[in-house]
Amino acid sequence: MLNFHGDLIEYIFGFLHQHELFEMRLVSIEFKKHVALRVLYKLKITQENIHLMDLNPKVFKKLKILHCSWNKLTQIPHIEGLKVLYCSGNQLTQIPHIEGLKEIQCSWNQLTQIPHIKGLKILECSDNQLTQIPHIKGLEKLTCLGNQLTQIPHIKGLEKLDCSKNNLTQIPHIEGLKA
Repeated sequence: MLNFHGDLIEYIFGFLHQHELFEMRLVSIEFKKHVALRVLYKLKITQENIHLMDLNPKVFKKLKILHCSWNKLTQIPHIEGLKVLYCSGNQLTQIPHIEGLKEIQCSWNQLTQIPHIKGLKILECSDNQLTQIPHIKGLEKLTCLGNQLTQIPHIKGLEKLDCSKNNLTQIPHIEGLKA
């Protein structure tokens, strides 16, 4: 797992002087154009490392978990095979439709809609600008507080629901919902 905060170049090469770091950044721009991160399984990019999102998503052949919260991202690349996406605290207006995603945590963005993704189990989408939640068969956990929702779809099998701080007029009876 690659895990870092702040400037990646400075994180790895912190022993260099600022002018050397600048040159290293120039080299990394060329490197990013040609690198194939085919063995990376989990990638965590936090605290404004927006430049790494410029990578071609096709290089992430084995990436299953992407944690890119608290950057200033306006979009997420479509990475085939991704299972878990943590992208809270960005400036996203949409989430890519990635088949096979099991968990999305996308709170504190500017989302107006969530894609209908078959097989999604966990959706945490609080504090956005959502007016509706898609009916996702098999969804187990839905946290959608602080949006502009007027209704919640009846999702059979939903175990956990937090939909407070919305404009709901009613909540459907959902069998199996745990308090």
